[in-house]
Amino acid sequence: MRILVYLCYRGYSIKGTFSALNKPLSSTNFLQDILEKAILRFCPARRPKILVSTYTECNVHSLCNTATIDFDLPGKQKLGTGDLNIPWFKFNLNRILIETNRTMRVINARFVHDAFEPKLAATQRTYLYRFITNSAISVIEEPLNTYLTIPVSLPLLRSAISLVHNRSIDYSLFTIPEARVLLKDARRIVGINLSESATLFSKLRSNPSNGFCLQLTCTNFLYQMARRLTTELIRVAQGQLTLKEFEEKLHPSNQKQFLFDEDKLLNINGLFLQNVIYDEQDFERYVTYTTLTTMKNKLYPLAPVLTGEE
Repeated sequence: MRILVYLCYRGYSIKGTFSALNKPLSSTNFLQDILEKAILRFCPARRPKILVSTYTECNVHSLCNTATIDFDLPGKQKLGTGDLNIPWFKFNLNRILIETNRTMRVINARFVHDAFEPKLAATQRTYLYRFITNSAISVIEEPLNTYLTIPVSLPLLRSAISLVHNRSIDYSLFTIPEARVLLKDARRIVGINLSESATLFSKLRSNPSNGFCLQLTCTNFLYQMARRLTTELIRVAQGQLTLKEFEEKLHPSNQKQFLFDEDKLLNINGLFLQNVIYDEQDFERYVTYTTLTTMKNKLYPLAPVLTGEE
């Protein structure tokens, strides 16, 4: 039995990412571990296997990430009947997350076929990067936005976006070296939209125009690509990088001449995975029941093989 869950959370780490490899297990809250422990609290007889669809870097927030949860069921069992159904599952999982003071919630869930793969089946992913340019930021908004100390020119930002928006570009320079060597094809088409209002809690602020946000959409982002690309866009908008220099980074003649300064990457506070989209036909073309769990489950470990993609 496989259930697809839609998750929102704040600042957790995910097993199976490059950044998670360098974090001590004792000091890290892994999303998969939190879900497993919560499920075992109300469903102890069915140890779950969890596979996340989008493996963001550590501490990226999520408005909607997805994951599949597998249960081993003996014999044939009709999905959605008996003691395991979606409303019961969702209610109890959220109840445990609330009781354990976790900043994570299940916003939706549905049964899917055992062959449904959440990472490969996704047709689109969207990141949202929220920025504040006013130092008088509320205590609530501070950990959910990236504060920019240097003024930003929105016309310059729009010009930089035009060099990227809906164009096929090799983004191999916009990921970490460890991911780069694993990639077979780093060409991606990214759509970027600029919104001049980024206030999450408008009632707490009299002037919401001091912020803006960037929305980046792609089928499959390279690891850390959204943050690195946005960093360069903001540098152009702040006058630290010319449009010509930015374009040369997008289409370099020699990849070794452009190296990212890790210390200059934007603060991760304002970065959210906004959504993961699937084709509804991928759900409809599968049957709604499962049989004995097969050996194929051994192909889906908790942390998949690193591919250089999120």
